[in-house]
Amino acid sequence: MGPGEEGKTHQAIRRIYAAFGRRDLEAIAAELHPDAELDFTKTLGTEGGVYPGMEGIERLLKSYWDAFEEVEIEVERFLDGSEGIVALVVSRGLGRSSGVTVEARGPHLWAARDGKMIRFTLYQEEDEARRAAGVPA
Repeated sequence: MGPGEEGKTHQAIRRIYAAFGRRDLEAIAAELHPDAELDFTKTLGTEGGVYPGMEGIERLLKSYWDAFEEVEIEVERFLDGSEGIVALVVSRGLGRSSGVTVEARGPHLWAARDGKMIRFTLYQEEDEARRAAGVPA
């Protein structure tokens, strides 16, 4: 990454999370590379798989928006590595049908290409995400 790129990438990730909370697909798409994909193969939920392109990404996001009345993702901190950026986040949601509030902490791995986010990978364990991102121990 060149000078200033790290901060720009962190800002882009924060904008994506904010747009997710607003259910603003256009704002999310503006931050993504045309070949972007979401990798949810490590989820503990039912939506496991890889979601390529905006069509796949939209399908996954809408499943979350359908399930939750309110949803937000807050970055607690970033860990920069040679292969990507780990965002340590707390996710909160209010279940649409249950009315139950849920909260989960976890690592998200982001990779960029040409100044746009190209890959998001959900991890359950910080150590695994750190290794994948090339974050020094």
